[in-house]
Amino acid sequence: MSRNTQWKVAGFGVSALVLVTALFFASGTQEVPGSLLPEASDPDAFAQQALEALRAADPTGELKYDPERFLIQRYAPDGGLGMSLFLANFHREYQDAPPERRVAVLARLGRAGVLPEAPATYAQARPYLRLVIRARDTFEQFSQQTGESAPVSWRPVGEVLAEALVQDTPDAMRYVPVEELTRWGITYEQARADAMANLRRMDTVPLRQLTLGACALFTNDSYAASRLLLEDVVRGCEVKGEPVVVVPNRDTLLITGSEDATGLLTVAEAALEGIRAPRPVDGHALRLTADGWKPFLPGAESPSRSILEHLAFASRMRGYQEQTERLRQQHEQEHSEVFVAGFIPEKDARGRFFSQTVWSNDGESLLPRADVILFVDAALGPDAPPVASVRWDLVVRDAGTLLMPELGMYPERYRVTGFPSKEQLQRWKADSTAMDVP
Repeated sequence: MSRNTQWKVAGFGVSALVLVTALFFASGTQEVPGSLLPEASDPDAFAQQALEALRAADPTGELKYDPERFLIQRYAPDGGLGMSLFLANFHREYQDAPPERRVAVLARLGRAGVLPEAPATYAQARPYLRLVIRARDTFEQFSQQTGESAPVSWRPVGEVLAEALVQDTPDAMRYVPVEELTRWGITYEQARADAMANLRRMDTVPLRQLTLGACALFTNDSYAASRLLLEDVVRGCEVKGEPVVVVPNRDTLLITGSEDATGLLTVAEAALEGIRAPRPVDGHALRLTADGWKPFLPGAESPSRSILEHLAFASRMRGYQEQTERLRQQHEQEHSEVFVAGFIPEKDARGRFFSQTVWSNDGESLLPRADVILFVDAALGPDAPPVASVRWDLVVRDAGTLLMPELGMYPERYRVTGFPSKEQLQRWKADSTAMDVP
């Protein structure tokens, strides 16, 4: 049976997928208002307009459009890869802009495709250094595609986010490559200290109080999210408990306290709106602990719990869907027989989202870290229900070397090279907690 078979597994909820993707924010597939002009909603037509804008701004080098990843690759005159320009955010801005403003969006896109020249010395670069905050998988994808570390200077933040060094000029922003720091003889820590100093010197934006104990920072400089790195900004909001933040997009930083039910609900609702704005970042809530930022969810009784769970789940789903597409394309090019399993959303009787993935006995697979594993016997055909559905942690406890973490993968994945015995599947099915999702 083909490893590309799409299993029609029992329990796959199409309605759940639709509901979750309503929160889904970082791909080029968001729903758009019906009042938009038809051509504005066509990604390929927009890509052609983007190509024209890029050629007008800089006619040198070659441009290639990748419709699968919705990006344009710019190649240097010598044939080397100059940059990858992802189109999803610009497309979204174009869709949301009134007709008379769309030319300006395309002009800005064209300028973004012209990288500032690399400074010859660190002294020239230092005044323009900044730190940006992005979803962590923005940078992790490089190692998964090439097997090498990202050509960008970055570090993880709060497990799910990342900070990255950029050179910001009036016309464009460029990530600072690792080899550039090496050429300057500067460590990441040294450059980071200067970038933080430059961030502090940016125009001060006052915190806006959303409600007692909940604040927001709204900017138009793409650095609101970065200000979560400035503890004095975060602690400028008087909160109950430890500070909790969400950075739904680059121009929004939301702050409240871990012990403030009303503040958490206010921030959760604001994040739900902010995640739909242009240039989204991530939907996870993070708490400031003695060990730095950590993912956070309030207790089950908190009125904000369901919203924050949904936002975090949508972020995980986005990361896994993008990773799944990349790995499947990579394996297809390499003629690999390893199956890249999907991250399947589902909804329980209480309306909570949880995730499933498929473990088939039809060869080797890479599984995402899901809540439930659906075990499938390929010999029964794609329409057959799973032979067992078991909670992830129960499988991990007993599977041993059948389920091994794949090093260097983010979001995390596990390689399976065999299949549990019938006896093991029966023991799991007999466990009364096998389907209890935490």
